[in-house]
Amino acid sequence: MTAPIASRLFSLDPDIRYVAVNHGGSICEMEQRAGHPTLNPHETDRMEELIVNPIVLEAVRRRGNLDLDGVRHVVIRYGTLYTVVVPHEDGHVSVGVCLGADVEAIADRVATALATPSSGPMERALRMALPRGFQ
Repeated sequence: MTAPIASRLFSLDPDIRYVAVNHGGSICEMEQRAGHPTLNPHETDRMEELIVNPIVLEAVRRRGNLDLDGVRHVVIRYGTLYTVVVPHEDGHVSVGVCLGADVEAIADRVATALATPSSGPMERALRMALPRGFQ
């Protein structure tokens, strides 16, 4: 079984405050990082993940696919935080990022993490037991 996406992404950077995963039009993960209280009502986050981010991503994807080699991610700068929206499988992953953070570097790390399959418990145990690998 793979680790939840939210826990994998929270480990990338302390400035990641929120992670949501929309898979096929349904929210399958939506988590706020401990120590970073939400800045808005939970229901507006749900509407953002179900309506706003899919529409924004689809519009940008269509434009990018014309002649700009697609879309890697979209950064939205709100007054209180950034939101990074990354296409993922048949949906998207949204990451709330603190103001003042290097949002492009975080977006790149998120995209890389999403492209890299998470390891299962056996692989993690072997990596801990054999940190230098098999020699």
